[in-house]
Amino acid sequence: MSASVRGYHGPLPMPLAPADPRVLEAWPAEFASLPFGSPEFKAANARLAQEDQDRCAPLARGMPTWINLTSTTVCNLKCFMCNQFLDPNSPREMMDEHVYQRVVRELYPYARTMQLSAFGEPLMTPKMDQKLADLEQYGVKLEMVSNGTLMMKESKFREQMLRCLELVTFSMDGATRATYNSVRTGAEFDEVVHNISRFAERRLEMPPEQRPKMNFNFILMRRTVAEAPKFVEMVHRWGGDHIVFNHLVTFHPSLVGESLNYCRAYANEWQDRTREVAAALGVSIAIPPNFRDVSVPAAAAAPVAAVAGEAPVPAPTKPPPRPCGPPPIKCWFLWQRVYVAPFGEIVPCCLAGMPNFGSLQQTSFFDIWNGKTYRDYRQHVFTDKPLGKCKTCYLIYPNAELAGAEGFEY
Repeated sequence: MSASVRGYHGPLPMPLAPADPRVLEAWPAEFASLPFGSPEFKAANARLAQEDQDRCAPLARGMPTWINLTSTTVCNLKCFMCNQFLDPNSPREMMDEHVYQRVVRELYPYARTMQLSAFGEPLMTPKMDQKLADLEQYGVKLEMVSNGTLMMKESKFREQMLRCLELVTFSMDGATRATYNSVRTGAEFDEVVHNISRFAERRLEMPPEQRPKMNFNFILMRRTVAEAPKFVEMVHRWGGDHIVFNHLVTFHPSLVGESLNYCRAYANEWQDRTREVAAALGVSIAIPPNFRDVSVPAAAAAPVAAVAGEAPVPAPTKPPPRPCGPPPIKCWFLWQRVYVAPFGEIVPCCLAGMPNFGSLQQTSFFDIWNGKTYRDYRQHVFTDKPLGKCKTCYLIYPNAELAGAEGFEY
């Protein structure tokens, strides 16, 4: 693979050579003339990653096209369903500079997108102007998942951020002040609504080809599910692009009482209403499938508050088995995405409790990416015997019923 950058028209000069030449040894010969790090080079990498995924290849030729940098685990909120709130010993960390520089050198030339922090508020990232400059230099676009409290705060990097931004996803759980404030402790509903409204207006001022997408996340639980239809109406007024509704993942015993797994008929009713409103307004949504069996699972031994208007249903004698065969939805993380923790631990996805597969403090990314752990997970994820936390993945098994007796973090 040629290290030449001749013909590249990015904002700033690209690196002259790959940090690890071994990556390119398995690439097809026809890619050898592509300028290293150029858009065409990144497109070739994305093609290889997709081909590897399609054929379930244990060894990956392509490098990640999407990177999450846990640039900070610090957040300005204390949401009751967040691990940082539930674990008082959860560390508040910033990314090690040495790790960050290794990611830039080893991964940025291949990647199209970088997401800032899945475990903290990304706008609390230190040296934000430097990180944005690196994105511009390497032709990488920015994604963020934000609580919206700091989005339109005046800063020296705000216009730079808007230039880099490809997608912002606002996390909002509730469509009324009372419900939202009860979930997002430390945030004020009216202020967040104002911030998102300002961003929506600023976004429309940008040329269409530069305009970032605006998505939303909404966690479905007992206290929020009845507000999902109203939330769709809010997003329609903002001109949002897409809403992702996910069930609460009850990875801690204190969360079980909010789980819709134990009020299935109630969940189905409000999910259906949400679909109806979204269809009427033309709003794009992704929402988990309804529960087919609305009886209360046997696992619901803990006291759970009754939902108004819903009669108690006798529990079955045992939970249903996991459906036979491969999972209904294919995972793309193991071939196309990667999460980098503050001190260099490489994690394949954002599932709670997923172990790290290696550390950049001890070895190169390439050796981790094609190491034994990654190879084993890739071999099993599309079978009926996935490894580790893949067994209870909320993307593959989007409600507890589909996860069967193996569980869904319940």
